[in-house]
Amino acid sequence: MLIQEKLKHRETFSNVENVIADYILERGSALKNESARHIATAVFAAPSSIVRFCQKLGYSGYAQFQKDWLKELDYLSSHFQNVDANRPFEPEDPICVVANKLSTLYQETIADTLSLQHAEQLAQAVRYCNQANVIYFCSAGAQSGIAAAFEDKMAKIGKTVLLTDRNDVLFHHACNCDPNDCFILFSYSGETPNILRVAQKLKKRKVHTVVITSFGNNTLANWFPCRLFVSTRERLVSNLGSFSTHLSALFLLDLIYAGIMNQDFEYLYHVKQKNSQEFEQFRHSENPILQDLP
Repeated sequence: MLIQEKLKHRETFSNVENVIADYILERGSALKNESARHIATAVFAAPSSIVRFCQKLGYSGYAQFQKDWLKELDYLSSHFQNVDANRPFEPEDPICVVANKLSTLYQETIADTLSLQHAEQLAQAVRYCNQANVIYFCSAGAQSGIAAAFEDKMAKIGKTVLLTDRNDVLFHHACNCDPNDCFILFSYSGETPNILRVAQKLKKRKVHTVVITSFGNNTLANWFPCRLFVSTRERLVSNLGSFSTHLSALFLLDLIYAGIMNQDFEYLYHVKQKNSQEFEQFRHSENPILQDLP
């Protein structure tokens, strides 16, 4: 979750913390030249209050918070200049205008997603999935359709992806799977309790784990070195349909699939073609169930 969202959704903030949050939002990138003591003086609080506020947001102190805050502002100032990811079209827009706006959103989403990736972490995600006998996909639920498309692609090249929305089943898999198998954990916020329970077990057992989450500081991203970031322009609740997040996640899973294909392209392409041809023959035969019987 972006720091801006945390500062705006402040149900657990005290009065002093509300004042600090307002100050940070108002100052924006000007915070680059301000120390914790400077902020404390400006909001009539103790410097220790600034440090505790940063710790409440998940940081070790003000210096780490300041670094991530400025990095986030730099991220938000790039891409997405032409359309709002949370409200890409208006009620009065004719369908042709909606189509053009969504087209722009999709193009900017892909460019944004690509800009967030580190080559070595993307390569590691491909390596983990390619080496695994089983790839377990775990999400909060909204990405089940995207995961199913990934499962379908991978099955056609002989890779097993296991999907389940049962949290207890996923936890047992985390307890019993081969450490060289791979888990893909998807959580936009990085703070989903059910996923964190599974993640904690995976971390303890040192199971190969790929995290797909939002850009910024969150628990899930901090626990694992192999992190892929989705485009982080949409608010968790107040958006028109998670267009950007879903497309971003689909793109990342397609990148993993393409990366695996590229490891042994000719062989895997042959496997995919052969299996597809056999399935088509089976599907169009008159009595497919009886054909192979003695």
